[in-house]
Amino acid sequence: MQAVPTAAPNRTPSGATSVVKFHASLNVSDLVRSVEFYTALFGEGPVKFYHDYAKFETDTPPLVLSLKPKRACAGGPLNHLGLRLVDAAQLEAVRRRLHAVGARIGQQDQVKCCYALQTKLWVTDPDQTLWEVYVLHDDVPNWGEKEKKVKLLAAPLKAFGVWGVVRRAWNNRFRRRAQPTDGPLIPPEDVTPADACAVPARSSS
Repeated sequence: MQAVPTAAPNRTPSGATSVVKFHASLNVSDLVRSVEFYTALFGEGPVKFYHDYAKFETDTPPLVLSLKPKRACAGGPLNHLGLRLVDAAQLEAVRRRLHAVGARIGQQDQVKCCYALQTKLWVTDPDQTLWEVYVLHDDVPNWGEKEKKVKLLAAPLKAFGVWGVVRRAWNNRFRRRAQPTDGPLIPPEDVTPADACAVPARSSS
């Protein structure tokens, strides 16, 4: 059985951003157990593993999977889906295509979140599934600009629209919260990321 890693390089692998990869972000009730499961599934450990966040980078399939110890939101464990693109030109091409079909788009430039510096688009599909389309510029050693809630939340909220935000907030209000993890990973920080379910909700990342 594949052992749960107790540490990770906490860096994006060299060359990983030279190809487009599918991205999924999941809310998990137990971060350590989830890392154990996905380590066994993929046959390799995470490239980032903090007390409040884990990320897997696989080449086969080309996937970026992030895990966040948060309460389940409307729709279950899915936090959001996404695509990591190679450069700004690809990102702009996606923005133009989405704009042409009338999609709600929120844009963030040079934002620090999830231990990375990124430029990204937030958009919802017709059923309000949240998508993140982004370019990774660099890794950062802390979660990011958690104190800048307006900067972090403005774009996802724009993608949902007013009524979308109201519906999700109502549906999520009484959902079960994630259980704390005994993760032995990185010395804890006082972190309260602001992207839980991409609406203002106080939870750990």
